[in-house]
Amino acid sequence: MKEEVGGYMDNLKLAYCNECEDLVEYDVHDEIINEEFKGIKISYKFSVGRCKYCNCEVATDIDYNSRKSKAKIEAYKRKMGLITLKEISEILEKYDIGKEILADIAGFGKVTIKRYYDGVIPSREYSDILLKILCEEDYFMGFVEENKEKLREVAYRKIVSRYEKLAEISSSKVEQIANYIITHLGEVTPLALEKLLAFSNGVNYALNGEQLIWEESQAWAHGPVYPQIYNKYKRYGYKPIDDGIYSTHGCMLSKLTEKEINAIDMVINTFGLYSPKTLEKISHSQKPWIEKRYGYKEDEAGREVIDENSIRLFYEENNLNSEENIMRYIMNCIKKTQCV
Repeated sequence: MKEEVGGYMDNLKLAYCNECEDLVEYDVHDEIINEEFKGIKISYKFSVGRCKYCNCEVATDIDYNSRKSKAKIEAYKRKMGLITLKEISEILEKYDIGKEILADIAGFGKVTIKRYYDGVIPSREYSDILLKILCEEDYFMGFVEENKEKLREVAYRKIVSRYEKLAEISSSKVEQIANYIITHLGEVTPLALEKLLAFSNGVNYALNGEQLIWEESQAWAHGPVYPQIYNKYKRYGYKPIDDGIYSTHGCMLSKLTEKEINAIDMVINTFGLYSPKTLEKISHSQKPWIEKRYGYKEDEAGREVIDENSIRLFYEENNLNSEENIMRYIMNCIKKTQCV
């Protein structure tokens, strides 16, 4: 019995309640907090701990107050149009640089970016510079060249290489779509990526009535393929692609509309849940691919171009224009393959 009680006590979530003046059990709920900060009314969401007995707020862990303070500061920065920590982190990932290097490139003091992560609020001048760096790749490279002497040669070469990769993505809509899928889905193999690109093109017909990808899709043995993307990522074989660049600013989505991104998100949230082999089986059940494989053996290479009108008709006729309809379609495809 003691062991059971001890185990029960070990699993209890306890926090100190100032009102009850004791350790108490608590619940955690997301709440919208409205308050004033630096004379400005702000609103933000936070996971608040509350005593089960008196409903007073309690600190659920040692970092609770620090997290809440940062959430408040971030809400203030959003209200004032200042750069947020999330956007600064996006700069670091986009250009593949560290905090000190970003500070050097921007002409700030070496610890400036680190101090922002510690809760210091950027000045309007520095915030505007960082926001422009996030959104304008050429502006960023101008700073790089201007402050080149502060960078080690290896760091400079790495930045230039990254910039060239960004320029490559900026010039191609299909590469922007591929990069978006890679960075938003987490783990994507070349095989899965090809299918998700094809599904995105089809869903965009059903949702927005327009072609999404203008490069030719070919009916290869393992399903529809965009050769340009296949050649870029084929070195990964069956492994997940790990060189995506996460950013939603600047050149990264410059050729995509909000409606098109919604269609891609719909594919990520549905087809993106399944394994590469399942996606391949689904693609093999679709008429646009099947009609271009007539006369070919199962594993025989083929380069027949899939007809765009056939793709449009297939996705429109199957009403693949909502997550609910797509999931129903996927379930039906899986059931049929299991029955074969």
